[in-house]
Amino acid sequence: MAELGYVNDRLYAESKAGSMARRGLGARRVREALRFAGVEAEDAEALAPAIEADGVSSAITFARRKRIGPYGRELADRPLQEKQMAAMIRAGHAPGLARAIVRMAPGDDPEDTLRK
Repeated sequence: MAELGYVNDRLYAESKAGSMARRGLGARRVREALRFAGVEAEDAEALAPAIEADGVSSAITFARRKRIGPYGRELADRPLQEKQMAAMIRAGHAPGLARAIVRMAPGDDPEDTLRK
């Protein structure tokens, strides 16, 4: 089936990675999902630059979905910030990026702050 073009791991990996990034999941989580799905390391590595480049956008999407940091209703206290940061890290985002987003005040513009 693969020789006939009906099965293509690279296209599957691209589709899955794109879907997960749109849901706000980070690069580490995407790589693990691809590995778990049986995608060859060679195909996953070919997608790595695209997955990494979209890291800030997916982190912002995740924060918006979960009402974290600049998307929250009010400034979170320390215990809530720790929970929010843990959620972002479990979603596959880098700890430094998660910390930056969680510490933003409601109404801050994460696009400007994080893309500098």
